[in-house]
Amino acid sequence: MKKIGHIIIITLIGFWVLSFGFMAGAASIDVSVKINGIKPYPGDPMSATPKFEITLTSTTSVQSGRIKVDSTQSNLNLVQVNYNYYATHEVTTPLGDGIHGITIEAFDVSGGAATFEVYPLYVQSAADVTVQGFPLNYPNPFDPGTESTNISYILSKPADIKLNIFDLAGNQIVKKSYSANQEGGRAGYNEVSWDGKSEGGNYVGNGIYIYLIIANGKVAQNGKGKITVFKQ
Repeated sequence: MKKIGHIIIITLIGFWVLSFGFMAGAASIDVSVKINGIKPYPGDPMSATPKFEITLTSTTSVQSGRIKVDSTQSNLNLVQVNYNYYATHEVTTPLGDGIHGITIEAFDVSGGAATFEVYPLYVQSAADVTVQGFPLNYPNPFDPGTESTNISYILSKPADIKLNIFDLAGNQIVKKSYSANQEGGRAGYNEVSWDGKSEGGNYVGNGIYIYLIIANGKVAQNGKGKITVFKQ
């Protein structure tokens, strides 16, 4: 007799993630997914050509798996390493702008199954790049020479990014570049660091510094923040 193993429903600001599994006996399957290297959450932006990295963990042999992006379903080519099974899936035909969803299903040899869904995910290839919410940096203040500050931001779509840092007099202190679809220029969450050095390689003095996130040559909406340097 089969029985329900677990049902988890998470609601977040009107969006939802639904992950549930069914077990036969003691069998169970855990499913985790990354999109272009980042764990997705409801409401996240997504590239029009996403790459999915899927990990299945099971105490019994996983027989098969499949992924559905919107209404298009594909079988997964699973590679086993110990109790883990790995698969990748790439979307080669660009997704249209708007709302999308993904569903991962996995089945073990005992008849157990698990399903993992994320919805909604947004593709915004036609619109200008925006920073969702506001960029953050931590620690802030920070002490150059003993630590770096990490600057995190969420991009609405992939973009070539320049992170320019200025002092309050308007002098450019440093300029960093990040390519689209790489860390710093990916759709979704990005995190980059600054060690407090200027372009000349010297640590900057105490004070407040302004950074701008420039996407594809334009300052991104909400792409501005402040960093406080305080040397102990």
